[in-house]
Amino acid sequence: MNLDDLFNRLSRKQKNEYDAFRTSLKNSPTRSQAETEALLKNIQHRAQVFSLFIVTSAVIIIFFIPKLKGIVIVFAILILLWIFTTSLKGKSFVKRYLKEEYPNDSSTMD
Repeated sequence: MNLDDLFNRLSRKQKNEYDAFRTSLKNSPTRSQAETEALLKNIQHRAQVFSLFIVTSAVIIIFFIPKLKGIVIVFAILILLWIFTTSLKGKSFVKRYLKEEYPNDSSTMD
């Protein structure tokens, strides 16, 4: 029994999210292990680009409208946290998919 998740709500939610991800990946044109590994790299790259965009936008807004500094910083941090958590979840789903679909190949990234 897990005291953090007494009724298995979180684990069921995570399982349903992964099942939906796996189904969408199976139905996508991504067919090979190399393409799936490229997807893993693409997730990281997109997260970095979006994070850079958010930080740059926040700095520009703060520069031109200093009165909004507090609000802009709070929203920028919230957006960066959202980007971090979604990319982390996406990377973990892709890694799990690689382990399940290609268990004998050790070239997957950890």
